[in-house]
Amino acid sequence: MSQTSMFDAVKAFRKNAGPFRRQVTIRRDGEDFVVAFHPQDIVALRHTEASELRRICHSLRWEIVRDTVPEPDDLRSW
Repeated sequence: MSQTSMFDAVKAFRKNAGPFRRQVTIRRDGEDFVVAFHPQDIVALRHTEASELRRICHSLRWEIVRDTVPEPDDLRSW
């Protein structure tokens, strides 16, 4: 699947999906990464991989309002 068609598929999915259910943040907590409800800062999920937490948040329709963990491709910009 080309980048353009994948982008269009994601855009169409988001357009047809319902509103976000929660707002969350992702940050490092020691050696793990955590997802915390925003603005209460209550930790809801913990994992060793930030990418897995992002995947879970997207499947739960949780909006990530702050992500302090860079993607592996973005490390050169940090």
